[in-house]
Amino acid sequence: MSRMLLIILTVCGLASAAQRPSVRCTEDSPERRGEVGCTILANRPLHGPINKPMYWHLDRFDSLEAATKVAGPDGVAAEAHGSVWLMAVETRTESHHGGHHVAWIGPLEMPAGERYSMRVLSSMLEPGTATPVHTHSGPEAFYVVAGEQCLETPERSHSLGPGQSLVLPAGVIHRGRPSGSSARRVLALNLYDSARPVSHDLGNPPPLVPCKAAI
Repeated sequence: MSRMLLIILTVCGLASAAQRPSVRCTEDSPERRGEVGCTILANRPLHGPINKPMYWHLDRFDSLEAATKVAGPDGVAAEAHGSVWLMAVETRTESHHGGHHVAWIGPLEMPAGERYSMRVLSSMLEPGTATPVHTHSGPEAFYVVAGEQCLETPERSHSLGPGQSLVLPAGVIHRGRPSGSSARRVLALNLYDSARPVSHDLGNPPPLVPCKAAI
């Protein structure tokens, strides 16, 4: 495929994403039924002490029952993208609760606050769809399960493939979208001050830097 054709396809994909409604996160979104969507798997206070540095640990389990039994107050057990996951906010630990350790992501720079909350998300976007341009009041961590993820910010873009992760600091303006020809499937974590909203959509965002097409 020629470089010019790849550039044209990239531009057309960006235009298509701009025309479609943004995919917002909700409880029991269409993502739970294999369609485009973003599901809030959990949104609740953190119970444990915030010992810096903190990390997001992802472990796979054979069953939801096994993951739920060892989840603890700061862990979320859920089925997503064809697997059972335990997603826990902890210090850097070698304990994987009996599961298969997939990743630990961080460190997570916590915002100033007296009480903290965690929101865990599972999303599936097809080419031509995108999230709103938005910010978060705390750090956001991403783990790409399948497909290719593009995170666009005013300063630069981040391209992630399967098994890769990224942490965006609090306040960074960004938009997520697939950058490949197939659906992208992602797990995400927001940590935030419980006294503040977790996210804010921008009605008049600045220009964002798109991901480059692979040559």
